[in-house]
Amino acid sequence: MDAQKKCSLKKHIDINAISYCQECNKYMCNKCENLHNDLFEDHHKMDLKENISEFFTGICKEPGHKTELEFYCKNHNKLCCACCISKIKEKDYGQHSECEVYSLEKIKDEKKNKLAENIKILEDLSAKIENSINELKKITEKINENKEELKLKISKIFTQIRSAINQREDELLLEVDKQYNKLFIDEEFIKKNKNLPNKIKKSIDKGNLINKEWDNNKIKLNSNINDCLDIENNIKDINIINEAIEKFNSTNNKILFYPDNENEINDFINQIKQFGNISDAFKLKFKFKQGQNYSISNNGLVATKNNGNGGWNCTIIGDKEIPKNKQSEWRIKITNFKITGNSWNVLIGIGPNNPNNQYNFYNQCWAFNCGQNYLCLKGSTNQYNNHENKMLKMGDIIKIIVDRKLGNLSFEINGENYGIACSNIPKDDILYPIVMITDQGQIVEILE
Repeated sequence: MDAQKKCSLKKHIDINAISYCQECNKYMCNKCENLHNDLFEDHHKMDLKENISEFFTGICKEPGHKTELEFYCKNHNKLCCACCISKIKEKDYGQHSECEVYSLEKIKDEKKNKLAENIKILEDLSAKIENSINELKKITEKINENKEELKLKISKIFTQIRSAINQREDELLLEVDKQYNKLFIDEEFIKKNKNLPNKIKKSIDKGNLINKEWDNNKIKLNSNINDCLDIENNIKDINIINEAIEKFNSTNNKILFYPDNENEINDFINQIKQFGNISDAFKLKFKFKQGQNYSISNNGLVATKNNGNGGWNCTIIGDKEIPKNKQSEWRIKITNFKITGNSWNVLIGIGPNNPNNQYNFYNQCWAFNCGQNYLCLKGSTNQYNNHENKMLKMGDIIKIIVDRKLGNLSFEINGENYGIACSNIPKDDILYPIVMITDQGQIVEILE
């Protein structure tokens, strides 16, 4: 039992309760219980030694109802009262007003006939329930372990990123001082030479005196030369100041930080915001292989059909096999949506690694059409006939999700999920990402 409940009567607030009345919603001590029994013989009272949550009173437990459970809701498979099925939908009334509801008399034979069958099922299940609970505990422990491991990995990555950003900031701040000191005058130089006017005046006086008495044998030669060096250094310091002033006046007086364009800065911030993704799918990273009738970019991510005219004679294969026994996904962008005829234009999906650019190679693939409509080939669920005339446009992003465990291929367009496109994909076949282009000049791009 939970913490000891106290009697609800203010006079008995310090006395432990021994029972609870559902209709009254009150806890009662021994004295209150005796009086309650005399006044309300038909109320449902529960002994607090029992677990109240498991105690069936026959009264609806919805707030404010306090009426007998006289009906059965088939939709929710639960008992309900007259308040629950009320046509008035307000506060706690009418939760089951739209459901398929029966009186208890109506369903009693059905429940009775199924009781023996359900008892047998429960007996069979109960023999394994302890093992199932232990297995569930192990699964929960494994999930928590994986979850904490993933959190640790994310924290580690972002700690590295923050450290790199902070280090770069420190480097640039130091570089600002170095660049300005290089172009102009260090503040320390100014502090060091703040008495330079007095020094110069003294040097001039001393220089004139030396000039008059240079041949005086009483003055040591090294002393005269040292004074001469002081004068030369003073001249050098004055020249440094004058050069700095001249340089400052002849330039724009600024050292710039790039990027200084607000759009570039916002783009970088957006990249940071979009960095990373939590998914149960494996992110398949691949490039296009070289082949016939198309060219690929230096990084292998962009393919353009530049030969073969119209027709299914341009099949582009990815260079990575799609993993078995797991879900994987990748994204492709239509960067030049060019339709020259009444064609499907682009097919995207998966297939074997030996297309030979055949016109009918799509018969060996599991792919969906990205042209006039979203129709699917080979094992199609045929659910995309409803999307006719919903054509793609340039810049649209298509995500392909392949579940090798279930043998399904689904896709999203610009974040909108269109469900399963192809099914019955063999679990053990060696398959690769494929793109088939029919129109000359069409361009597709793999998004990393």
